[in-house]
Amino acid sequence: MAISIRPVVSPGLAGCCTIFSVIAVVILLALASAFSRHVEVLTGSKNDPKDPSVAAATCYAAALIYGIFVVFCGLQMAVHRRYPRGVQL
Repeated sequence: MAISIRPVVSPGLAGCCTIFSVIAVVILLALASAFSRHVEVLTGSKNDPKDPSVAAATCYAAALIYGIFVVFCGLQMAVHRRYPRGVQL
């Protein structure tokens, strides 16, 4: 039994979202790692977060959300490759 999957977003938007989401995951994981290790540059002044562990957890949660976007948009790109341009869905 074949499953009929239709694309939700355009191929250009899916590609752009995938690229930006991958970059965001990398940056957020780097920040979360730095906050969890209490790096002095991020936690040394009066204006920085009082509990870096909470900031690290927030960065990890945001990276997870962006990871979900990577999966979703990557699957959208795969659906667009399956149905070439001009095919009626």
